[in-house]
Amino acid sequence: MNVNLSKRLKAAYDMVSEGSVVADIGCDHAFLSIALVSSGKALSAFACDVNKGPLEKASKNIEAAGLSEKIHTVLSDGLISLNEPVDSIVICGMGGSLIISILNNSLEKINAAHELILSPQSDTAKVRIWLRDHNFSLIKETAVTDAGKYYCVMRVVPSDKPSGWEVPEIPDEAFYYVMKYGPYLIAHPDSVFKEHLLKKEKEIRKILAQLDRLNPRYKELDEELKWVIIFMRDK
Repeated sequence: MNVNLSKRLKAAYDMVSEGSVVADIGCDHAFLSIALVSSGKALSAFACDVNKGPLEKASKNIEAAGLSEKIHTVLSDGLISLNEPVDSIVICGMGGSLIISILNNSLEKINAAHELILSPQSDTAKVRIWLRDHNFSLIKETAVTDAGKYYCVMRVVPSDKPSGWEVPEIPDEAFYYVMKYGPYLIAHPDSVFKEHLLKKEKEIRKILAQLDRLNPRYKELDEELKWVIIFMRDK
């Protein structure tokens, strides 16, 4: 069975460490699990989903790929019903608040893993802040545009002293915006991230042009615009 991963899932695939046992949370049709195991990058995988329909489809895809002995489906709300140890936990295609809820409900399991690969669809700043506050170090972020939408995929690891959340020469007052746009990407911008910043600058300027300066929203957006411009400086 040939699997064509979306750009976002390919970015997640690239971040998984070689030789891992993977938990693919919210696996949908298990394409990521199949790609990881069939290529030999992952030793085995647990394809987990809270819904029976996608999991049944995932089981058929796994069987068609001849990987039923190496990829096991698990009907689970997040990690709750997964009782086997894993090295890498991948969560893509969910809102940030839901990802945080999943992580909060399985703190012992995520801290026992070697890495988390996350791609929130919203509330990315909240996810980054949660990870920092729960002692995870940021190792890498990749920006991708998939089906016309912008996403960030990040790799974090449990740590006694979390690192990677600060950007040199960016003051503490920009903390929220650093967390919103991504400290690794700000420090190591790729072409997709640069394009995203340019797009955000145009979007914010367009909104500001339509707002009264006394509108509280104007002040918020004007502050964000300031940091977007700084993040683009010398990039």
